[in-house]
Amino acid sequence: MTRIGGALDLRFGKNTLQFLDFLHSNGFDHIEIKKDNDYVYGEIEPARLERMLSKYDITISYHAPHNEFNIASVNEKVRMSCVSQIIEMGEYLQTVGSGWVNIHTGYVSGAYHETVIAKAEENRTRSLDEIAAVYETLDTGLYVENDSFEKNIIKFGLQPEQIRDILNRYPGFGATFDIGHAHHSGIPPVRFTELLGDRINAVHLHDNNGVSDEHLALGKGSLDLDSGFANELDRCMSSCNEHCSTYVFEMKSLPDFVSSKEYFALL
Repeated sequence: MTRIGGALDLRFGKNTLQFLDFLHSNGFDHIEIKKDNDYVYGEIEPARLERMLSKYDITISYHAPHNEFNIASVNEKVRMSCVSQIIEMGEYLQTVGSGWVNIHTGYVSGAYHETVIAKAEENRTRSLDEIAAVYETLDTGLYVENDSFEKNIIKFGLQPEQIRDILNRYPGFGATFDIGHAHHSGIPPVRFTELLGDRINAVHLHDNNGVSDEHLALGKGSLDLDSGFANELDRCMSSCNEHCSTYVFEMKSLPDFVSSKEYFALL
């Protein structure tokens, strides 16, 4: 089964329950909560959230914080905090009834000495090892998302080969393919489907003009998303480790969710 969802963002001024109402009212059946939202509006009591998800027949995922968050940090206290938060999200979703947690795999300044860069990459691996050990005991999925290009920053999840190598090391992980990030980074989206195949469990959808990570509504940028590639994404997500294959719109405004959903339905 394929689901169509939306990602809650701090731009909207809505808490989780308010955004659930918006999604349900507009025909969406998945919610992705960016964890930063809980730090502002508070985490919903698990039993209450489970009831609401069941009432609306909506599935759930969490997106680990992205800003001020780095599992490859050379600051051990920061690294440990990030790992702890990812584990806590997985355990929380377990009590809600499961879903998955979406993460990025860390970064380091390209201006730093090679010793620092090597340490950051080592810490990235340590963090993923620790996360994997706990998630093996949970029903919650763990999906690794491809990053977007940023000048003078080394990102450990930018290229499809990097994501593939992570998935090979951690067979219990899945992938979230962010097509907007690929487009902005100048990486043909087909490279991700070719290299990752059915390890792609979810897709983040948004548009841009290839210059910055704009998160525009579909059709408002230069992303060439045709029906043939949409069908290829469907094929990749045909078997998703017992989770529904899911498209998640990541928009900057609520009206963009509705227009992007209508655009995507026509492909």
